[in-house]
Amino acid sequence: MTMFDDESEGYEEPDYEPDDEPDYAVARLRDRKIDEAKAVILEQYFSVERSVYYARQIEIGLEKQFFHWITKRALNELAAERSIGSSVERLEHHVAHFYYPIRHRYPRRQIREVIGMIAEFSAPVFTRAVGHHGELLVESAFARTGFHILDQKVREVERVPWTQTGHDLDFLIERDGIRYGVEVKNQLGYIDQTEFGTKLAMCQFWAIRPMFVTRIMPANYVHDVVRAGGFSMMTQNQNYPLLAGEFARRVRERLDLPVAVIERMPDTALTRFRTWHDKSLTR
Repeated sequence: MTMFDDESEGYEEPDYEPDDEPDYAVARLRDRKIDEAKAVILEQYFSVERSVYYARQIEIGLEKQFFHWITKRALNELAAERSIGSSVERLEHHVAHFYYPIRHRYPRRQIREVIGMIAEFSAPVFTRAVGHHGELLVESAFARTGFHILDQKVREVERVPWTQTGHDLDFLIERDGIRYGVEVKNQLGYIDQTEFGTKLAMCQFWAIRPMFVTRIMPANYVHDVVRAGGFSMMTQNQNYPLLAGEFARRVRERLDLPVAVIERMPDTALTRFRTWHDKSLTR
């Protein structure tokens, strides 16, 4: 379900290591989903002997079928079994995982072609700019659809501070007397599980509705937002700053990653949120 095409009703950044996976999901889905993912990966990505893939490409390419952590575990197991080759590249601000057919004789050549690009979009100055641009897009969209922004970088509500962690919420907004704590994650991967739980806890602590604006979220996260009375929006794209249009094009073409450059969110994006909000008033 996308922010631009479907209503989410009720409903980097470094590569993560296996220890970051939610244990309960891996335990529940181990035999069926991880083994299924391994078969799909081999068929769809490694039938051509000279292909080399950045891990995030495969995780995103298969995200409609498998959680990112399932795909990551499947890739790790295939590499451990020597069904595919692998390489870990430690850049200045990033750890990049690459995978390739075991019979590929010269994977380093292709890896070197994209390391510079990965280093560029994982540099802190660029990731901060991407995060800030995502917040600006959401801020302007709220203003256009009648939601009042009460505060930004929210650490307290009505003089009641959140002191359990050092986190804040990106926005506190209000309409019709209903307040939402909004978290914006303009990134390729899922929001960190611990951070996600903390942001939900903050909203519960202040008795406000949670709202998450992300490129994508796994179904179990979305379900948790629903249970908390909140709303999830998924843009499907990571949106780069306006001056990075040419870089976004190169990333799309070379790595097939869902990055884009937009000046403003489509009016339908927040209209759907407003419609859901209006319906919730009568429940």
